[in-house]
Amino acid sequence: MKELETYYDPREGERHLHKWGYTDTRFEFDGPKSVRVTGDRYPISGFSMPYLIPFVESVLEVPFTEDHLIDEVVDYDLPAPVAGEEFLVRIRKDLSGDQVSQEPRDRLSHSHGQLSVDEIYRLMTGGKLDRVVDGVVYPNSEEDVRRIVEAGATCDVCLIPFGGGTNVSGALACPPDETRMIVSVDMRRMNRILWIDEINQLACIEAGISGKQMEIDLGAKGYTTGHDPDSIEFSTLGGWVSTNASGMKKNRYGNIEDIVLEASLVTPKGDVETRAVTPRNSIGVQPRSLLFGSEGNYGIITKAVMKVHPLPEAREYGALVFPDFEKGVDFLRTLRRTGTLPASIRLVNNLEFRMGQALKPATIGAEKLKSKIQHFALFKVKKFDLQKMVASTIVMEGSRAEVKAQQKTIFELAKKFGAISAGASNGKRGYSLTFGIAYIRDFVTRFGILGETFETSVPWDRIHDVCNGVREELDRQLAEHGVEGRPYLTYRVTQTYHTGVCIYFTLAFSGRGLDDPAAVYHRIEHALRQVILDRGGSLSHHHGVGKIRQGFLKQVQTDAGLQMLRETKRAIDPANIFGARNGAFDEDRTS
Repeated sequence: MKELETYYDPREGERHLHKWGYTDTRFEFDGPKSVRVTGDRYPISGFSMPYLIPFVESVLEVPFTEDHLIDEVVDYDLPAPVAGEEFLVRIRKDLSGDQVSQEPRDRLSHSHGQLSVDEIYRLMTGGKLDRVVDGVVYPNSEEDVRRIVEAGATCDVCLIPFGGGTNVSGALACPPDETRMIVSVDMRRMNRILWIDEINQLACIEAGISGKQMEIDLGAKGYTTGHDPDSIEFSTLGGWVSTNASGMKKNRYGNIEDIVLEASLVTPKGDVETRAVTPRNSIGVQPRSLLFGSEGNYGIITKAVMKVHPLPEAREYGALVFPDFEKGVDFLRTLRRTGTLPASIRLVNNLEFRMGQALKPATIGAEKLKSKIQHFALFKVKKFDLQKMVASTIVMEGSRAEVKAQQKTIFELAKKFGAISAGASNGKRGYSLTFGIAYIRDFVTRFGILGETFETSVPWDRIHDVCNGVREELDRQLAEHGVEGRPYLTYRVTQTYHTGVCIYFTLAFSGRGLDDPAAVYHRIEHALRQVILDRGGSLSHHHGVGKIRQGFLKQVQTDAGLQMLRETKRAIDPANIFGARNGAFDEDRTS
């Protein structure tokens, strides 16, 4: 079996303390209207991009030059930590010196996730968080976690589990009125594969491992879990379970709830786990189900038993270009009904397609000639409209025979919907682009451009209604709030299901001239979220609820359902030691 090429850089590196990603990677100007990405980690790294800035200016209708740069300032002058001497004395007896910190940088970096507008924008522009953690602990083992939880319960300390810090739901934000000592429990030292059962194709893995490290370690043994979220380089197994995550290749391998057979949760009342791991069981209501989407409210997830699969024999990429978004959606729905599903297939709208083109280098020589021929075929022969055309990227995995059969079905069917193939290289580039494009957010933030993502799941017959509704409400909201210029709104179908799809939105606009840009952004995003709910979409597909979507919960859950969740928490955490107050648990105390 040939070694499969990875679509993200396997190297580790120093991470930005607050912003997204690695410190060796950033967007920077290399000319008045040209930028480049430093380093060599991603397909967009190391070359000049002359089209991106003109594209952004044309879309947002605001100037975008180095003169508009906002100074990047992070203030580490934090309030003194809330006293918790009893806890600190006790935990320092149980843990070594490097496992406990109250350093300002550690405290601040563990007090937020990657919610760009409310957390990152505020930090990068010199603002302060309402409340920060008072200390950070780093368990090395499950026994360390038990000691931390026991000490927290005995000393009445608030504990907030921390994984990769990639959430965009405000889940790591400290409740501003929490008077107890708040301690972040950073799980990333618990990053080992404990065992692999090759006969039953299972692996037991500690919850603090990052997705990238897990796949590298499993790959060395010839296995994969197939879980492949956009944040795979940094997010952790425990975070995936606690947010009920979804990956790009869920068609083949399933979402996290399909991949994880059992997980262990340490609570103030003891460990919660099923004693035996079996393919399926019927043993009444299962506590295991409470872990998925728990968002740090019940306890600390320490390990999970997961399905693993032999590395696929073959992996092939593909790309399709459709005349418009409607034909692309019709194709996805028809393909779903054939039963032939690639590991991943995504459909981006026209603006996101054009954004991808703007991230390319200038074409010269043979590449320029090739580009002219392609443009002639698209626009003169096929009569495609540059302002309407959309693209789909495809990843096919499995045996060579499976992949060959998928290619035949997919590309023959696509022709019936007016699509043409854009080639395997464009398919791979489009898939890999996900990992590098995240750095754009922090770049545009320094120009007063606010941007964030939000997602939903939608029935097939509501897709266009939801997308159109969001666009219409966005125009109304921008006019009402006096936003300068125009918005950048893209959406893509990232996963398909028997009954519908996941739609992933990206929204950005200029905050210049606004008294409180972050507040305006979130008011607008909340209005768009209401439209999504009103038109039949879900509150979230995989980001979770955290704190920013709590106000919508009563629209999607009955009072009895919410009360059932809260009563369960009272049973295992009566003193609200796990007091992050995410999701349904926005009360000060549950007792």
